[in-house]
Amino acid sequence: MNTHPKIAIDIVILPPDDIMDKIIAINKQAATAGLAWGPLGKDDFLPHLSLAMGCVQYNSLETVKSVIEAVSNKFEPILIELHELYYADMPDNAKMYCLRAKDVPELQQLHENLATELQKHFSYDCTKETLFSKPGEEVKEPDYINKFHSSYSFEAFDPHVTLRIKEEVGHDALPIIFTANEVAACHAGVMTTCRKKLFAVPMRAK
Repeated sequence: MNTHPKIAIDIVILPPDDIMDKIIAINKQAATAGLAWGPLGKDDFLPHLSLAMGCVQYNSLETVKSVIEAVSNKFEPILIELHELYYADMPDNAKMYCLRAKDVPELQQLHENLATELQKHFSYDCTKETLFSKPGEEVKEPDYINKFHSSYSFEAFDPHVTLRIKEEVGHDALPIIFTANEVAACHAGVMTTCRKKLFAVPMRAK
C-alpha cells in the first residue's frame, strides 16, 4: 500500500452481503472460463456503485467523512435495481461488462449532492502513487478518477456495478434488487477498483 500524502478515493454504495455474493458469483463464473479481468470479493476488489471520485490529503479524510455524513443524513435508504447487463469498450477492442442501475431520482440527487459538496475538498490530480497497490501489482495512471467529476457526473451520471468480466455472463441473475442504507469511501486501486473500505456513514433511517 502506498505512503503518498494524497489518496485516490471512490465514494460508493456497497451492496449488502447477500447481494455481494450474487455479484461475486457472476465474476467467478466468468473467471472459471478465463473471461475475467480480475476477481471481486468482500475484503478486496469490492463490488460497488460509484457516486463520486477524487483525490484528497490523508489528513483531510475526517473532514471528507463529515461532508459525506452531512449529505447522506438527508437521504432515506434508496432502493437499487441492477436491471441491465452492458459493456464498456476497453483498449484493444476488449470489453468490460457492468450491471446498470436504474437511475431513480433519489440516487441521482444523492450523487449530485455528493459531487457538489465534495468538489470543495477533492482535487483531480490523482497519480499512480495515490492508488492502493500491493507489492508486485502494476497500476496505471488513474485518468478515469480524475475525469469522473467533469465527464461522468451530473447529466452524464450512469450508475453501475462493474463485474470485471470480458464476456456477457450473469444475465439470468437479473434483476438484482437491494436497499442502500449507507455511503462508503474506499481507497481506489487498479482499474478503479475499491481495494480498501475506509469508512461508511448511514443514510437517514425511515
